Amino acid sequence: MNDRKVCELTIMDITKRMLGFHAREDIADAVGFEDYNRGTCDALTEMREDMETLTEAEFIGKYDEISLEKGDELFGLDEDDPRAQYLQGYCSIIEDVLSFINPAYTYDQMTMLEEGIEFDEDFEAAFYGDLPHSHQDGDDDDDCCCGHHHHH
Repeated sequence: MNDRKVCELTIMDITKRMLGFHAREDIADAVGFEDYNRGTCDALTEMREDMETLTEAEFIGKYDEISLEKGDELFGLDEDDPRAQYLQGYCSIIEDVLSFINPAYTYDQMTMLEEGIEFDEDFEAAFYGDLPHSHQDGDDDDDCCCGHHHHH
């Protein structure tokens, strides 16, 4: 670790640390986790490349779709299949990273799947934090951590 303030860490820093953890020899060689860790590392490597070029909406859309596709494939496999282990690692880390970007991601996905709701413009606006909102009286910070920059 270093002497930077935590607020200076980026998602690239965090995903680099995650990748390093899952790629470590003592983790990667653990019996039963080789395929899971390989899936995790592959997904992190791909996501880190896309973080350089995609917007937040493009990134979430792409990896949401990939997660659904890989999840469908995983559903058809036996739990002990090495491909299933790989896909579990791959999909789990995608969900983790998307949840870092938007903590409501996993909850919203589960709710939509359970209710059969389609994505629409209002949902996407709320999902990406683009709907107007208000703050409690006395909150005069320019950045309230909601993802918007406020001018008073």
